Amino acid sequence: MYPDGVMAHLLQHVKDTPGKIAFRYKKEGLYYPITYGESGKYLALLSTWLSGQGIEKGKRVAILSENSLYWALADLSIISLGAISVAIYPTLTRRDVHYILENSESSIVFVQNRAQLEKVQSFPQFTRQIKACIMMENESIEGERIFHMHDLLSGDASLDAWEERIDTIMSDDPICIIYTSGTTGPPKGAVLTHGNIAFVNSAIKQMIGDISPIQESLSFLPLSHALERIAGLFFSMNFGKTIAFAESLNTIVDNMKEIRPTHAVAVPRIFEKIYERITTQVNRQGGLKKRIFWKSVATGKTMSRVLSQGKAPGFLLRLRYSLAYKLVFSKLNEAVGGNLKYFISGGAPLAKSIAEFFHAAGILVLEGWGATELSAPATWNSPSAYKFGSVGKALPGVEIRVAEDGELLVRGPNVFREYWKREEATREAKEPDGWYHTGDIGFIDSEGWVYITDRKKELIINAAGKNISPANIENVMKSSPYISNIMVYGDRRKYITALVNLEKENVIAYLNERGITADAAKPLGEISEVWDLIEKEIERCNGELARFEQVKKFAIVPEDFSVENDMLTPTMKLKRRNIIARYQALIDSLYEGELYITE
Repeated sequence: MYPDGVMAHLLQHVKDTPGKIAFRYKKEGLYYPITYGESGKYLALLSTWLSGQGIEKGKRVAILSENSLYWALADLSIISLGAISVAIYPTLTRRDVHYILENSESSIVFVQNRAQLEKVQSFPQFTRQIKACIMMENESIEGERIFHMHDLLSGDASLDAWEERIDTIMSDDPICIIYTSGTTGPPKGAVLTHGNIAFVNSAIKQMIGDISPIQESLSFLPLSHALERIAGLFFSMNFGKTIAFAESLNTIVDNMKEIRPTHAVAVPRIFEKIYERITTQVNRQGGLKKRIFWKSVATGKTMSRVLSQGKAPGFLLRLRYSLAYKLVFSKLNEAVGGNLKYFISGGAPLAKSIAEFFHAAGILVLEGWGATELSAPATWNSPSAYKFGSVGKALPGVEIRVAEDGELLVRGPNVFREYWKREEATREAKEPDGWYHTGDIGFIDSEGWVYITDRKKELIINAAGKNISPANIENVMKSSPYISNIMVYGDRRKYITALVNLEKENVIAYLNERGITADAAKPLGEISEVWDLIEKEIERCNGELARFEQVKKFAIVPEDFSVENDMLTPTMKLKRRNIIARYQALIDSLYEGELYITE
């Protein structure tokens, strides 16, 4: 038995605290609890059924679904057998789903609904390779190889048999294959081991210290992603905590108020959206409310600086902050449930100003950095030691060094084992002595704080030979409440240009305030007032950039970058090559002395 593994710990919680709540899920408008004892029964039932289908140690089983209680039960039942769980983003196209099924050689697939089932059934090797599809949602679909989750969870199963299977798991056994959402080429399946996950859980616990106040998380990022899977599900099950599932990204605020979580995992765009919504609304109100708000923010930032330095605030500052909290910040804290200890942010860079704003309001956002290949985190800002603008310090037991070209290399027990059936790709990414090439450019200061400045392959080298970070420019530009997304361009060019997605709700509100009605038949970008607005916003943001980084020309693109049109990865990163290919003519026009808007 591997005593430090997540499944061994979960088994112990099932035995020792069967009445404690493991999961909460929403059904017909209410949250229902599932205890550790009930979870153990369901996992024993599922693993017994999977075993009867020939799933044993090392076999692959896929999950193609959005987050749910059933997702978690499917995942944990697979890995309790020593089998390998293969997570597939539900937003992926049929082509990518077929590639992952073929590459992983998965023989059983858990699918959310009819739409996901159809992706699997259209797989050319379906008849030869796929033995069974398990439907998670209660749809009346029948077929020789179709089973229903609620049927498989009925009846009784032996916990002893489940424990025996868990006892066979070793540290080096694979726990899952997570396919990296590459910005170019087909995805690569990163193989993580039970030992990888156990190490990360132990390291994070060491950085937190007392984890007793951390009791319940709200899960809303895809469990297909390493960050939510490891920092959310595996962490909760390892330490006997509770994980609740949000209904959707659109209901996060409502679900926060219902669950009142102590922590949650998020990506920067969620914090950016909240910040944009609040500040836009305040600035529109103007007058006394606006002055009180920004005065409170200034007080909050002063308090934030004092606390960040480990100092005790003086009496007058505590008094001013108490008033600011009552007048302004209490509403934001209530919106996230009023019980939050901290947010964990990862997956992309978080602007320092956004982190400072939330901390000013009394909400601590702890940024980390890593990759799927690093079992999610390599660094983290902990609750007791954080520095906004950095991605934290290396996890205990993890080594980080800067290569000659500025790339950050990582070595430690969190580094993945291999890319599934991709030996050459594995050799390119991981040196024989264990150093993993992250592809991120950054530096480490004298105190050990790590900073990320860009992606190695995405650096722009302009016509003058200057290295320019597109991510830095894009983060500055996205601080505008009227820009939802942006891609900058300028490799081997004389100046920087940009393709802009509008934050349509805010743009329409801006027009309405000026008595202008947007015509549904006419793209917003063709309205002269919108063009003037974006031009002013870019000029304002340019003030935060060096001259050679400033955006000189832009075009408004009516088609938002998205996963569906293959311009974003499932983790919301720009697929630059695809965007450039789609809009090459438009980009070229920005260097020909003219601007136009694409139809």
